[in-house]
Amino acid sequence: MRTIAELNYDFRIETRKRDAFNMNDKHRHEPYEIYYLRAGERYYFIDDRIYHVNQGDLIFVPSNVLHRTTAANNEQHERTVLYFKDRFLADLVPQSAHLMDCFYRETKVVRPKVAEQMQIENTLAKLSTEYGKSLPHSALYLKALLIELLVLANRIEPAEPNLYDSLSPIHEKIHKIVRYLRKNYQSAVTLAQLGDKFYISQYYLSRMFKEVTGLTLIEYLNTVRVQEAQKLLTSSDLSITEISGLVGYENQTYFGRIFKRITGLTPSEYRRQSSAG
Repeated sequence: MRTIAELNYDFRIETRKRDAFNMNDKHRHEPYEIYYLRAGERYYFIDDRIYHVNQGDLIFVPSNVLHRTTAANNEQHERTVLYFKDRFLADLVPQSAHLMDCFYRETKVVRPKVAEQMQIENTLAKLSTEYGKSLPHSALYLKALLIELLVLANRIEPAEPNLYDSLSPIHEKIHKIVRYLRKNYQSAVTLAQLGDKFYISQYYLSRMFKEVTGLTLIEYLNTVRVQEAQKLLTSSDLSITEISGLVGYENQTYFGRIFKRITGLTPSEYRRQSSAG
């Protein structure tokens, strides 16, 4: 079994206290992320939703999904963030165990009850203590603790917390626009159209969309289109020209350029790499 030093690339945990802070733009990564807010409150943008999260909330970010946290006020906040790759648990947990279900619920935030919070904080404390040690079986113990955390998370009732009711008016507006873009990515969408539809000036929409999501409107739209193209490239035999049109691009050359900018590969390279396993 690999040592902790060798596993650090596949697993990491950190706790940090910060003043009001907005995450850098364009944030996504291969590892799965579990974010536990120990104190304070934040706005959390994930894929096509914006959540107002508070102390004790647990957030699940799937692999390679756009996300960003921003300040909800001028107060300090403290959080523990845990990152891990698929392969970290691959030798211990079969997919049939459904241990990753908590990442794929419709709502990516859960609000544990007090007793559940205590269990989660206890497990996170043990993970933080063990992380970085080189004791016998430390790597295996880290994996066991992560499995324990995921089991606890999956046992928490997804409930129906009013995570959107407490959004500020502008966050609520951007939330609706992001959801609209996710559903209408195949259509030609402009700032002017969105401004008219959602009763907001183009300038203010452009500025606030970037501030909330970390992306310009066209960057977000291109990201959604490329994500949908990736699905079609791996699940269908459609030509790249057909896929380009289906996801909203009239020009295949432009589609290829955007696809490579976002993924680092051309559509053909991505399809070959995916089929090679």
